[in-house]
Amino acid sequence: MAGTISAKEGSKVRPQVQKFLLVVSFAIFLIPTGCASTRSLGYLDAPQGQAFLSPLPHFEDSRFFQKWSGSTNENDKIRYLLNRIAASPNKFMRNGDKFDGRVARQWLLYKRTHWVSGGVKTAEDFISRVAAYSQKTGKPYLVEMPDGKIYSLASVLRNELSALENALLKIRALDRQNVRSGQVSISLSPTAAVAASTN
Repeated sequence: MAGTISAKEGSKVRPQVQKFLLVVSFAIFLIPTGCASTRSLGYLDAPQGQAFLSPLPHFEDSRFFQKWSGSTNENDKIRYLLNRIAASPNKFMRNGDKFDGRVARQWLLYKRTHWVSGGVKTAEDFISRVAAYSQKTGKPYLVEMPDGKIYSLASVLRNELSALENALLKIRALDRQNVRSGQVSISLSPTAAVAASTN
């Protein structure tokens, strides 16, 4: 009779169906994890001291001295990092979506206020607990540079923070009177700051 399968033919078809179902279920399991691992391989940690959100700023001597020569406030450092993000021409990535710097600054501020428990006391806390990864998905936040390289946002922010802190070491090592009178030029170049701090 047409349309019926004998027991002998059925025994040949059943392993093929089982094999097909096994392949399909295996593919359904692997596709999402494969995509995630491919995405995670598409970025690197920024080379230390070499990748920044934009060219490092130069400050007028007296203003920089007045702002940073006293006791360092960690909230000021966090504000500095957020302002660097907002002013950056780079694209910021969160969970596969791209944003400009102003939007990235807003979602990091929102996350700091609404999602991170226990408070953020230092700039390093901000980087590791707020700006490193999505709490919803666990995926890292990324930044795409003009040359197309993609770095973890946390590693770039650590470069930014290090440059700022090296500049602070430099300015504290300078004669206060020279800085106040505007006779000393201060740059946030990390190599210059390191050199000055070791002299």
